[in-house]
Amino acid sequence: MSAVLYVLGALGVVILLVLTHELGHFLAARAVGVRATEFFIGFGPRIWSTRRRGTEYGIKWILVGGYVKILGMNPEEEVSPEEWPHSYKGVSRWRRLCIIVSGSLAHVVLALLIAFLVIWLIGVPVLTNTVGSVGEYVEETGEETPAHRAGLQPGDTIISMGGRETRDWEEVRGFIASHPGEEVELIRLRAGENVVLDARLAELPGGRGFLGISPSAGEEHYSLAASLVETGKWFLTYSGGVFYSIYRVFNLSTFKQLLGISRPTEDRPMTVVGITRVAGELAGEGMYYFLNFIAFILLFLAYINLLPLPPLDGGHILILLVERITGKEVDLRKLYPVAAAVLAFFAVLFLLTLRLDITSPVSLP
Repeated sequence: MSAVLYVLGALGVVILLVLTHELGHFLAARAVGVRATEFFIGFGPRIWSTRRRGTEYGIKWILVGGYVKILGMNPEEEVSPEEWPHSYKGVSRWRRLCIIVSGSLAHVVLALLIAFLVIWLIGVPVLTNTVGSVGEYVEETGEETPAHRAGLQPGDTIISMGGRETRDWEEVRGFIASHPGEEVELIRLRAGENVVLDARLAELPGGRGFLGISPSAGEEHYSLAASLVETGKWFLTYSGGVFYSIYRVFNLSTFKQLLGISRPTEDRPMTVVGITRVAGELAGEGMYYFLNFIAFILLFLAYINLLPLPPLDGGHILILLVERITGKEVDLRKLYPVAAAVLAFFAVLFLLTLRLDITSPVSLP
C-alpha cells in the first residue's frame, strides 16, 4: 500500500507543478487574444478529452508532464490567414512575452500564496531559549556535558548567560559558541522560579564553546499585514536559495557525484522521485515544513525555466529580445540542434540524478 501511495504522491506532485505552469501560459494566451488549441496533462495516446471554445482539454497516458499548444508557436504549423490575428506570431512581441513569462509567473504566484498562507495561518517555527533536551556526554571527548553537570533539565528557560539577557536560541547559541572553556553564570527559569547556576563551557575542536543542550521549538504568529511583510522576506531569502541550488546543479562537484566519481552528498539535485520522498518526510515533520518545501520547488522551477536556453521559456524570451534588437524574425527551425542538445543534457541529468535518488536517497537529517 505504501508503494502505491508513493507513486500516487509522485504523480500528484508532477501534475501540480505542470498544471500550474501550463495554466499560466494558457490564461495569458487567452488574455492577449491568442488561441490555445490543446491543453493536456501527460503525453502519448489520449485517455480522455473534450473540446470547449476551440480548445481540446484532456489527459494522456504518460503522466510525466503536460503541455498547452499555442496556435502558431510551432514553426512547422500552418496557420490560415483567418486565424493569423489569433496566432502567436500574429500578435505583438510584448503579447508574446506575456504568454512566455506567465508560466514561470504562475509558479511564483502560487509559491508566494502558499508561503503567505503558511506564515499567516500556521505560524513560523522558531527555536526558543527553553531547553528541549540535555546531552549527557560530549561526543568528541566522552566527558560529561557542562549542562548535565550543572543540573539543567528539559523545560528550563535560559534567561541570562554571563550577565547578558538571552531572549531566543540564537542569543543562547551565540554566547555559548563565543565563550569556549569559560566559567559562566546561567540564570534559568523553572516552574516560575529563577535559579542561578555556574557552568564551565567545554571547548570543541575549532575553538567553539559547548554546553550540551538543544532548544525546544515554538511558533511565531503574525497579523495579516505582518504576514505580508514576512512573505516578502521569505521570497528574498528563498530566491537566494534557488539561485544557489541552480548553481549547484551546474557545479563540477555535482557532476562528479552524479557520475560516481565522488561520494553523493545531501546538497545535490533531485528528481521528482527524490522530491516526493523528502516531501513525504517533511509532511511527518508538520505542514509548515512540507508546504514550505513545495513553495521552494515552485520557485526553483520558475527560475530555471527562465534560463536563456531553447526550448525553455527563457530561450523564447531571448529570441524575442534578439528580434527586437535586429528587427528581424528568428527562424526557430535553425535552433532545433541547440534545443535538442539542451533537452539531451537535461535528459542525461535526470537519469543520473534518478539513479542517485534510488541508490542513495536524500533524507532529512
